[in-house]
Amino acid sequence: MRQLIWVLFVFCLYSTSCRKEENIDIKTDENGVALSLPYIWQKSLHISGEFYSNGFFKFPIIYNDNIAIPTTGEDGSQYMTMVNTTNGETLWEWNDIFIGISGDLEFFRHYISNNLLTWQQGSRSYCINLEDGTTNWKKIRDRNFEPRLFSCNENCYYITSTITRNDGYDEHIVYKGDMDTGILTEFLRANYSCEYIGPITDNGWVGGIIYINEVPLNSNLLLVTYAEPLPEWCVNSFFGLYNIQTQEWVYERKLLAPPLWNTSVFHTPIIYNDQVYANVGNNIVCHDLYTGEQLWRREFDNDFFFSGFIIEEDKIIANNENKTLYCLDPETGHSIWEGEGAGTSSRMSYLNGIVYFVGGSDGKFHAVDIETGQTVWRLDAKKLEGSESLFKTNAVYVIPGENSEKGKVIALTHMYAYCFEAYR
Repeated sequence: MRQLIWVLFVFCLYSTSCRKEENIDIKTDENGVALSLPYIWQKSLHISGEFYSNGFFKFPIIYNDNIAIPTTGEDGSQYMTMVNTTNGETLWEWNDIFIGISGDLEFFRHYISNNLLTWQQGSRSYCINLEDGTTNWKKIRDRNFEPRLFSCNENCYYITSTITRNDGYDEHIVYKGDMDTGILTEFLRANYSCEYIGPITDNGWVGGIIYINEVPLNSNLLLVTYAEPLPEWCVNSFFGLYNIQTQEWVYERKLLAPPLWNTSVFHTPIIYNDQVYANVGNNIVCHDLYTGEQLWRREFDNDFFFSGFIIEEDKIIANNENKTLYCLDPETGHSIWEGEGAGTSSRMSYLNGIVYFVGGSDGKFHAVDIETGQTVWRLDAKKLEGSESLFKTNAVYVIPGENSEKGKVIALTHMYAYCFEAYR
């Protein structure tokens, strides 16, 4: 009997479900902000137990409430691993990368349609089945394509690349990709003034389409974000609205902000309540979706290049490089509150009134109440792993709870994935 009790005790020490007994205590600062929390489970990102570069996912990859994370094998090779969010167990692993290629598990904008995930890295395209981690197709194309992919209603996706025009200059155009086959067909070009030819390519660059947004409830319309070069490395950024059915522009060349060296659009615009919002250099702008007219523009003392902004509960939440988190009224751009941010942060994830992100400037895992702007978590990886450990600005994953239970939040350090109970 004593032997049986000892075996059960040892089993609980090392099983995932019993790890919480080993967990650290809840610690808070003088303002009640959590600095450490017990985790539900912890998973090593490296089978060897040694750190290797393990890829980077800018946006969460979630399928059937399970998550894909970047990991490494015994020899340090990079894997994508699908993890059960209930217990942290591995469901499948994938590393069918082209031989001799590195960096293809650096995800800056993927696309998921049903059970298929596709992404682009340089000239390499991949598509895998998220159900079982098998390769659906992979291709080496004849030139580089941008890593940003955009949704399309027809089991397709949009992607952009540079082509040489009949006049010898280069421009960035849109292709439509088939999710089942990976075949690309040319889809859309914008109209450019060609008043200035930028020395960005060998042939000179006249402009390019950067982002595509499908218009909610109207599959015939696409919001198109594009840019033209100006002298002194300045740029003009525009909105256009394109009708797929008539193959005509509803409007074109709606200027987003006065041209400067950094007035590029840094993240995919967001369509919300028939208005469209974009982060343009140090500005956040709002335009009427159907006319393209600017409704407001607000300038800040720094940009939102890394973390960008989201819109939740009728609030714009924007994480600035000046380490301030801004909450704005979508109708006016006026501040509702200003809170604690962190420069060079991860993208933000939202669940039940809380926004979660990893601060690049401090390496801590932040959670902020979007009603009040109060920080409720500022978790320190050193309290989990010791030494100089930091949370990684990889995507933060949020999984809603069921039956009034709290959800789960998963963040990565450079060594482990940690699953915490959501704040609410």
